[in-house]
Amino acid sequence: MPMVDILIPNYCYGRYLPQAVESIVRQQVEDIRILIIDNASTDDSVDVAKKLARQDKRITLVAREKNLGLHASWNEGLDWASSKYVVILCADDLLVDGCFHRALSVLERVPDVSFACGAELAWHEDRPFPIVENSDVGDWRFLSMESYALARSLPSRVIFGFGASLIRTSDLKRVGHFRSEISYNEDVEMFLRLSLHRRVAVTNAIHGIRREHGANISAVFWQDPKRDMVEKKIAFDSFFSNDAAGVPGVEQLRRNVYRNLGKRAYWSGLSHIARGQRAAGFDLLRFAAELSPSLAYIPPIDYLAHVPNPLSHIRSRLAEAWGQH
Repeated sequence: MPMVDILIPNYCYGRYLPQAVESIVRQQVEDIRILIIDNASTDDSVDVAKKLARQDKRITLVAREKNLGLHASWNEGLDWASSKYVVILCADDLLVDGCFHRALSVLERVPDVSFACGAELAWHEDRPFPIVENSDVGDWRFLSMESYALARSLPSRVIFGFGASLIRTSDLKRVGHFRSEISYNEDVEMFLRLSLHRRVAVTNAIHGIRREHGANISAVFWQDPKRDMVEKKIAFDSFFSNDAAGVPGVEQLRRNVYRNLGKRAYWSGLSHIARGQRAAGFDLLRFAAELSPSLAYIPPIDYLAHVPNPLSHIRSRLAEAWGQH
């Protein structure tokens, strides 16, 4: 039985497919299968994928005549998967050499871990390709569902996502399909489900490279911090109201998560006001108070402890405010 199944959902990213597949092949894990699901692309994606499949018998292509959406691709890949582990890699992203061996080392050793997740490096394709050095990165950390949920509600300089994660297939089958009502932050919602009654292994070692370009699906959210937080709340709502409903302590956990999101909204609101964007700023402050009412009266100073380089953060906000006068 193959050790790892890799799903690559694709829509009009034919120019990126060869690099994505090459980054998988370079992992030097022979027991793999690769499924490319093309969602009725209008570029040369199907021809590119067919050529890749001819060159490597481990690659299979599903070419749809109609675009059924990303969730349909993910769920078809989940149904198809039969190997011990699964990776979901966006067609425009890349894996870092050695990431499979690093993740397999912990998953094979610790059976109650549902997925092993490394960090992702954001790389804009107009810049030089990054050189990744993982030799000085610390060991794996093991998180409970509660710890993982709180960590994903706080700011972090480290990006965690599907492309940098190796998931135990039996756990993925257990929690079921991706939910169509989660239109963004699907990784957060799925990882929360996977962590329930299990453990998560995370490392700051870089396992994936997230390519940034003009056609990224996530680009709109990068430019709209409130929408990003709203969508993240939707993902948490789904988990707390469905899979985690009735779990002891879950309502307190929900309040703590919402407070963390509210703190982020609070400081983002002040930042917008300092830059002269008063309407957006006050909207974020109102949203912060909706998430955690006490934020309407008490500034969340403790949040700055979770912000990378907090002194630099404060100086930049003061400079923004000064620049408006």
